[in-house]
Amino acid sequence: MKRRDLLLEDLHGIQEASGRNWLPPEDLDRLARRYGLLRGDLRGTASYYSMFSLEPRGRHVIRLCVSPICRMMGAEDLRDFLARELGVAPGGTTADGAFTLEECQCLGQCGMSPAMMVDGRVFTRLTPESARAALELYREADAGNRPLDEPAGPGSEPVPGTSSRTAGPQGTSSSACPGETRIALRYIDTHDPEDIRSYEAAGGWAGLRAALGKDPDGLVSELTRAGLRGRGGAGFPTGTKERSTAQTCEDCDRYVVVNADEGEPGTFKDRVILEREPQLLLEGLVISAYAIGARMGYVYVRGEYTRSIRRLRLALDQAKAAGYLGRNILDSGFDFDVEIRRGAGSYLCGEELTLLESLEGKRGYPRIKPPFPAEKGLWGKPTLVNNVETLANVPWIAERGSEAYLALGVPGSPGTKVFCVSGDVVRPGFYEAELGITLRDLIQGFAGGVSCGQTPSAILLGGAAGTFASAARMEIRLDYDTLRAEGLTLGSGAVVVLGPRRDPAATIGAILEFFRHESCGKCVPCRVGTARLEEGGRDLVSAGPGRRRAVLESLVEEARRMAATSLCPLGQSPILPLASAARELREVLE
Repeated sequence: MKRRDLLLEDLHGIQEASGRNWLPPEDLDRLARRYGLLRGDLRGTASYYSMFSLEPRGRHVIRLCVSPICRMMGAEDLRDFLARELGVAPGGTTADGAFTLEECQCLGQCGMSPAMMVDGRVFTRLTPESARAALELYREADAGNRPLDEPAGPGSEPVPGTSSRTAGPQGTSSSACPGETRIALRYIDTHDPEDIRSYEAAGGWAGLRAALGKDPDGLVSELTRAGLRGRGGAGFPTGTKERSTAQTCEDCDRYVVVNADEGEPGTFKDRVILEREPQLLLEGLVISAYAIGARMGYVYVRGEYTRSIRRLRLALDQAKAAGYLGRNILDSGFDFDVEIRRGAGSYLCGEELTLLESLEGKRGYPRIKPPFPAEKGLWGKPTLVNNVETLANVPWIAERGSEAYLALGVPGSPGTKVFCVSGDVVRPGFYEAELGITLRDLIQGFAGGVSCGQTPSAILLGGAAGTFASAARMEIRLDYDTLRAEGLTLGSGAVVVLGPRRDPAATIGAILEFFRHESCGKCVPCRVGTARLEEGGRDLVSAGPGRRRAVLESLVEEARRMAATSLCPLGQSPILPLASAARELREVLE
C-alpha cells in the first residue's frame, strides 16, 4: 500500500488527466485499492476539498474569487456578468462543455482584486471587458488557433509580488519604498527566482553556512534571544517552539512542516515569498531542521498557488543539485530532505493541526489540542510547524545574530513584518516595515492614502479572522503587544482599508458568509452557528437606522457561544471582527 500522504497529489493527478476536471469513479476505485481504503473513505476525503469534483465539469474551470476584499472591488457584478456571458449560473457548465463557472473564497490576489483563476492561470484587476478577453483565450485554444502557453495579455497571470505602485495594468514594480526595511523580502529585486546561482550571487545561503558552523542547541538559543514571533497570525515565540520540538524526545524522528496554506482573505505575503524567493524559504527550512535535529521536511502549499508550486519545485531540484539538500549538506554531516505537498482548497487547513491531518491524506478536520505538534504532530512524531514568512526571517538571524535583529522593531515585537494592504487605497500591495510602524504611516506613507483622499470608514486588521479598527486608530502602533492591549490584533499582517463611502456592514456580512462556507461542519456549534451568523449578517446589512446596534449585539452573543464551544479556531474567529465592530464602528454602522 502507498503512503497516504501522497493521496491528495494522486487525486490532483487523476483530475488533471480526466479531461473534464473531475474524479471518475473507476479511477477512484483503482486508487482506493492501491491505498487499501474503502471506497466511501476515499470519496469522503475527495469530497471535502473544494478543488476536487466527483461530477464532470467543463474543459476549463473558472474559479471567481468572492472573498470580502474582491467583493469590495466588484466581484459580485463580475460574477453576474460571467453568468450572462456564459449562460450559466455559478456551479453550472456551458452547453458545449467548455466552461464551468465556480466561486471560491480567496485566491491570495487581494492587492490586485477582483481576480479569477482559469485552469491554474490567474487573471487580476478584472473588468467585464478583460474577463471576456480571458475567456476568448480559451475559446481560441480549443479551436486550435492559439496555444495557451503564450502570454495572455494585460491583467492576466500577475507578475508575482507586484502591486499597483507603478503605472500599468499589472503594476510591475516591486522595488522597496522609502522607509521599508526588508528581511523576509530582501531578495525579491536582486535575483532571478528560477536560478539558484542568481540567489547565491545575491548573498543567499550565507545564513545556512553560518548556522551549520554552530551547535544546534546554540542556534536555537540564538533564535530564542532574537525574539522572532510566528508570522502566521498567532505570534508565538519561534525559539520556544523549536526548543519544545527538539526536547520532546532524545532519539526519535522529527519533522519540519512549512505552512504555506495561506487562505486568510486580505493576505498574500507568503505567495510573494514563494514566487519571488523560493530559495530563501528552503534556506530557512533547512536551518530550522538542523536546529531541532529533523531529517525530513514538507512544504504544504495551497492548491490555488500554481506558480508558487512550480517555482518551489524548481528551487527544490536546484538546491538538491547544489548540495543544500540531501545527504551531508555542505560537508557538515547533516542530512535533510524536503518534499512538496499540494492542498486542494480548504481554509481550515491553514491551522497547523488541521494541516497535519490533510498532509496525512485525510479530510481537513481539526484535531483537539493538546497534544500540540511539538509533542505529537505528523504521524504522531514531534513536528515543528512554521509559517512561510517566519522561516524567511531565520537565515537573516542565523547570519547576523540576535542583537542585530533586536535592534529592529520594538520591545516585545522585534524585527520586521510584511503588511498586505488592500481595499480603498491608492497603492495596494505588500510592504515590509519594522514592527511598531503606525497605521497612518503604513496607509498614507506606503499605500498612498485612501483612494478618494479622505478618512476611511474602517480598517480591518488581520483579515477575515481579524479585528476592525475605527479611523480614530490611525496613530496606533502595529505590533503584537500594543494591538492586543487595545483589543485589536496584528494577525497575518493584512490591512484592509474601507473608504468613507463603504458600509462596513457589507464587509461584515461577507466575512460571515466566508466563515459559513469554510466551516467543516464537524462540530455542531460551528456548523449551526456559522449559518445563524450568515443570516444575521444579511439582517445587519438590511437593518434600518437605529436597528443595527441590536442586530450586531445579537451576532456578538452568538459568536461568543461559538467561541466557547467550537473545536477549532474557525469557530472561535467570528467573535473577533464582530466584537471589535461593535466596539469600534458603532457610529459608522448607524
